Amino acid sequence: MNDTTTATDTELITGYLACWNTTDPTERHIAVEAVWAAGARSIDPLTDATGHAELEAMFAGFHEMYPGHSFRQVGGSDRHHQLLRWGWEMLTPDGTKVLDGLDVALLDDDGKIGYLAGFFGLPLPAAA
Repeated sequence: MNDTTTATDTELITGYLACWNTTDPTERHIAVEAVWAAGARSIDPLTDATGHAELEAMFAGFHEMYPGHSFRQVGGSDRHHQLLRWGWEMLTPDGTKVLDGLDVALLDDDGKIGYLAGFFGLPLPAAA
């Protein structure tokens, strides 16, 4: 049974995407502090960052490697207990999808991201 996604969850995902999408370091810092716990960790197949400074560097590095690219949420979100998941797409500057995936976040007691695991590729691979 899944709990319902709340407006707060939607705001959290919007804030999370802002961390990826903003190119302004000050705005990025504000976004990171708003949605990430102080010692939060984010992992995906290419990155592993812990704490606000490493997270901010990871987001800045994305813009250095992929100028003009951005992320958007795909579909809704789903939550149970302290876990929240959502799909996303990475877009080129002209809006072409180049990557998609799924993020699963473990939220802390304050509703901030304490741990996030990102997966590339949707739909999920077929069973072996």
